[in-house]
Amino acid sequence: MSADGYFEGPNHDISWHNVDEEFNKFAIEQLREVDTILFGRRTYQLFEDYWPRASIDPDITKDRLEIANLINNVNKIVFSRTLPRVEERENWKSVKLIHQLNPAEIKRWKEEPGKDMSVGGNNLCVSLARERLVDELRLMVNPLVLGKGTPILGGLGRMNLKLEKTRAFASGNVLLTYRLDRTKPSC
Repeated sequence: MSADGYFEGPNHDISWHNVDEEFNKFAIEQLREVDTILFGRRTYQLFEDYWPRASIDPDITKDRLEIANLINNVNKIVFSRTLPRVEERENWKSVKLIHQLNPAEIKRWKEEPGKDMSVGGNNLCVSLARERLVDELRLMVNPLVLGKGTPILGGLGRMNLKLEKTRAFASGNVLLTYRLDRTKPSC
């Protein structure tokens, strides 16, 4: 996200995201911690368009190839009311489409053994946070001000958070890791 709280600029522009070798190593660390990514439609379509092609790009770096392979093989659950179907391919496996968010089902998934689940998509994250299904928020703040765009977690309402840790990157990015503070009421 930008320093002024936007995760994308006008017209869904994310070209300003600060991605370098250090960030790629961080992404690999994060992906190794999860066995399932929950996607909203738009984020899923961006990933589906980019990562399978990246995995066969002869010019891809070693780290980007590892990211591609991790994403391509992780369980992917897409939440969308409008997407008619999703398709598995040789380098895009383990994908499932769900048309309706069912909080009880997600609570059950969270209790199952395995690695963590990650959320890809701002609107989905907001929906899950409203249902109190988000345990941790990891916000990567990029060192720039956009002035306008789509606000991160827009429309969520008040949610009390507890800062767990921070991590500064050489690029100027700062990772803020928060846990939901369940000792204080949220609106």
